[in-house]
Amino acid sequence: MLTGYIFALFITMSCKKVLEKKAQDMVMDAMTSGEWIVEQYIEGNNNISNQFLNYSFKFYENGTVTGTINSTSTEGSWVGNVSDYTITSDFPSATDPLKKLNGVWKLKDTDWDYVKAQMTTPDGVNVLTLRKK
Repeated sequence: MLTGYIFALFITMSCKKVLEKKAQDMVMDAMTSGEWIVEQYIEGNNNISNQFLNYSFKFYENGTVTGTINSTSTEGSWVGNVSDYTITSDFPSATDPLKKLNGVWKLKDTDWDYVKAQMTTPDGVNVLTLRKK
């Protein structure tokens, strides 16, 4: 009886890992196919979306991301975490506006062609919407 319980527990844990891996693969596929733009960026009560006009972003499977404007690129890194529904981004050498993307973003709504996320800062809540080009 105990052996059956242990076997069932093992199968359940294995299935959970398979599902988490599949979800991680789906996030990776969605983020790394195509280029993205910042459709909206709300910093506290201020809409600063226009600061990101003409920027495009390319996410790569190796965890790097490139922000490009007028053929000038800035390198950064990103990590998607399906267990806690977050994406962490970091552009270490960036200035405004790209440095405003640095931090842990909690995913609020996503689909194949958009991501809506928010980050709580000491100054309030920032809301970011990315859209696939």
